[in-house]
Amino acid sequence: MKRILFVFLFIASAVISKAQNNAPDGQAIHMLKEFYTAYCTIPFIPKNIHKIDSLQTRYCTIKLRKELKGLYKETGLGHDVLTNDEGTDLEHLKTLKIIKDTSKANAYIVSYIDHTLSAANKPIDKTVVIHVTVAKENGRFKIADAYGDAISLR
Repeated sequence: MKRILFVFLFIASAVISKAQNNAPDGQAIHMLKEFYTAYCTIPFIPKNIHKIDSLQTRYCTIKLRKELKGLYKETGLGHDVLTNDEGTDLEHLKTLKIIKDTSKANAYIVSYIDHTLSAANKPIDKTVVIHVTVAKENGRFKIADAYGDAISLR
Protein backbone atom coordinates (compact mmCIF):
# COMPACT_ATOMS: atom_id res chain seq x y z
CA MET A 1 0.00 0.00 0.00
CA LYS A 2 2.86 2.39 0.81
CA ARG A 3 4.40 1.64 -2.58
CA ILE A 4 1.15 2.52 -4.40
CA LEU A 5 0.83 5.73 -2.38
CA PHE A 6 4.45 6.63 -3.18
CA VAL A 7 3.92 6.01 -6.92
CA PHE A 8 0.70 8.06 -6.87
CA LEU A 9 2.37 10.97 -5.07
CA PHE A 10 5.35 10.85 -7.43
CA ILE A 11 3.13 10.95 -10.52
CA ALA A 12 0.95 13.70 -9.03
CA SER A 13 3.97 15.85 -8.21
CA ALA A 14 5.37 15.36 -11.71
CA VAL A 15 2.06 16.42 -13.29
CA ILE A 16 1.77 19.48 -11.02
CA SER A 17 5.39 20.45 -11.74
CA LYS A 18 4.81 20.19 -15.49
CA ALA A 19 1.65 22.31 -15.23
CA GLN A 20 3.49 24.98 -13.25
CA ASN A 21 6.33 25.05 -15.81
CA ASN A 22 3.81 25.61 -18.62
CA ALA A 23 1.94 28.37 -16.76
CA PRO A 24 4.24 31.19 -18.00
CA ASP A 25 3.85 29.97 -21.59
CA GLY A 26 0.08 29.96 -21.18
CA GLN A 27 0.14 33.48 -19.76
CA ALA A 28 2.36 34.75 -22.57
CA ILE A 29 0.21 33.08 -25.25
CA HIS A 30 -2.92 34.55 -23.67
CA MET A 31 -1.33 38.04 -23.68
CA LEU A 32 -0.33 37.66 -27.34
CA LYS A 33 -3.87 36.58 -28.29
CA GLU A 34 -5.29 39.59 -26.43
CA PHE A 35 -2.85 41.93 -28.16
CA TYR A 36 -3.35 40.68 -31.71
CA THR A 37 -7.13 40.53 -31.22
CA ALA A 38 -7.20 44.18 -30.13
CA TYR A 39 -4.53 45.29 -32.62
CA CYS A 40 -6.34 43.89 -35.67
CA THR A 41 -9.37 46.09 -35.05
CA ILE A 42 -7.43 49.35 -35.39
CA PRO A 43 -6.52 50.49 -38.92
CA PHE A 44 -2.81 51.34 -39.09
CA ILE A 45 -3.24 54.98 -40.15
CA PRO A 46 -1.95 58.27 -38.66
CA LYS A 47 -5.31 59.33 -37.18
CA ASN A 48 -5.27 56.17 -35.02
CA ILE A 49 -1.78 56.70 -33.62
CA HIS A 50 -3.13 57.35 -30.10
CA LYS A 51 -5.01 54.02 -30.10
CA ILE A 52 -1.99 52.18 -31.46
CA ASP A 53 0.25 53.87 -28.88
CA SER A 54 -2.16 52.93 -26.08
CA LEU A 55 -2.08 49.25 -27.08
CA GLN A 56 1.69 49.30 -27.39
CA THR A 57 1.98 50.86 -23.93
CA ARG A 58 -0.07 48.03 -22.47
CA TYR A 59 1.46 45.13 -24.44
CA CYS A 60 5.02 46.15 -25.45
CA THR A 61 8.14 46.69 -23.37
CA ILE A 62 9.51 50.22 -22.93
CA LYS A 63 12.52 49.32 -25.08
CA LEU A 64 10.38 48.07 -27.98
CA ARG A 65 8.09 51.10 -27.76
CA LYS A 66 11.11 53.41 -28.10
CA GLU A 67 12.24 51.48 -31.17
CA LEU A 68 8.74 51.65 -32.67
CA LYS A 69 8.48 55.40 -32.07
CA GLY A 70 11.84 55.91 -33.80
CA LEU A 71 10.68 53.80 -36.71
CA TYR A 72 7.41 55.76 -36.96
CA LYS A 73 9.32 59.06 -37.02
CA GLU A 74 11.47 57.74 -39.88
CA THR A 75 8.68 56.18 -41.93
CA GLY A 76 5.51 57.96 -40.75
CA LEU A 77 3.75 54.71 -39.83
CA GLY A 78 5.29 53.21 -42.97
CA HIS A 79 6.38 49.94 -41.36
CA ASP A 80 4.59 47.83 -38.76
CA VAL A 81 6.97 45.26 -37.27
CA LEU A 82 4.20 43.78 -35.14
CA THR A 83 2.42 42.50 -38.27
CA ASN A 84 5.30 42.72 -40.77
CA ASP A 85 3.12 45.16 -42.74
CA GLU A 86 0.66 42.39 -43.51
CA GLY A 87 -3.00 43.22 -43.12
CA THR A 88 -4.92 42.15 -40.07
CA ASP A 89 -8.64 42.17 -39.57
CA LEU A 90 -11.35 40.19 -37.84
CA GLU A 91 -11.34 37.60 -40.64
CA HIS A 92 -7.68 36.85 -39.97
CA LEU A 93 -8.43 36.16 -36.30
CA LYS A 94 -10.18 32.96 -37.36
CA THR A 95 -6.79 31.63 -38.49
CA LEU A 96 -4.66 33.12 -35.68
CA LYS A 97 -2.28 30.60 -34.12
CA ILE A 98 0.29 31.19 -31.41
CA ILE A 99 2.78 28.50 -30.48
CA LYS A 100 5.90 28.32 -28.34
CA ASP A 101 9.12 28.63 -30.35
CA THR A 102 11.30 25.98 -28.71
CA SER A 103 14.44 27.17 -30.51
CA LYS A 104 14.71 30.35 -28.38
CA ALA A 105 13.95 31.34 -24.81
CA ASN A 106 10.73 33.33 -24.29
CA ALA A 107 9.93 33.13 -27.99
CA TYR A 108 6.63 32.46 -29.72
CA ILE A 109 5.43 32.18 -33.30
CA VAL A 110 2.29 34.10 -34.22
CA SER A 111 0.74 33.17 -37.56
CA TYR A 112 -2.41 33.83 -39.53
CA ILE A 113 -3.64 33.62 -43.10
CA ASP A 114 -3.88 36.88 -45.04
CA HIS A 115 -6.38 36.73 -47.93
CA THR A 116 -5.10 39.32 -50.37
CA LEU A 117 -4.61 40.12 -54.06
CA SER A 118 -1.47 39.65 -56.09
CA ALA A 119 0.02 42.38 -58.28
CA ALA A 120 -1.99 40.82 -61.14
CA ASN A 121 -5.20 41.25 -59.10
CA LYS A 122 -5.50 37.49 -58.47
CA PRO A 123 -6.56 36.27 -55.01
CA ILE A 124 -3.77 34.71 -53.00
CA ASP A 125 -3.44 33.50 -49.46
CA LYS A 126 -0.29 34.22 -47.51
CA THR A 127 0.71 32.76 -44.21
CA VAL A 128 1.98 35.66 -42.13
CA VAL A 129 4.53 34.53 -39.57
CA ILE A 130 5.64 36.85 -36.78
CA HIS A 131 8.42 35.75 -34.44
CA VAL A 132 7.81 37.36 -31.07
CA THR A 133 9.92 37.46 -27.95
CA VAL A 134 8.27 38.29 -24.64
CA ALA A 135 9.68 39.58 -21.37
CA LYS A 136 8.24 40.33 -17.98
CA GLU A 137 8.00 44.02 -17.22
CA ASN A 138 6.40 45.23 -13.99
CA GLY A 139 5.15 41.69 -13.35
CA ARG A 140 3.37 41.35 -16.74
CA PHE A 141 4.37 39.64 -19.94
CA LYS A 142 4.99 42.12 -22.75
CA ILE A 143 6.24 41.92 -26.32
CA ALA A 144 9.98 42.63 -26.31
CA ASP A 145 10.78 42.04 -29.99
CA ALA A 146 9.00 41.09 -33.21
CA TYR A 147 10.01 40.33 -36.76
CA GLY A 148 8.22 38.44 -39.45
CA ASP A 149 7.76 37.19 -42.96
CA ALA A 150 4.95 36.14 -45.27
CA ILE A 151 4.80 32.95 -47.27
CA SER A 152 2.51 32.69 -50.29
CA LEU A 153 0.31 29.60 -50.19
CA ARG A 154 -0.85 29.78 -53.82
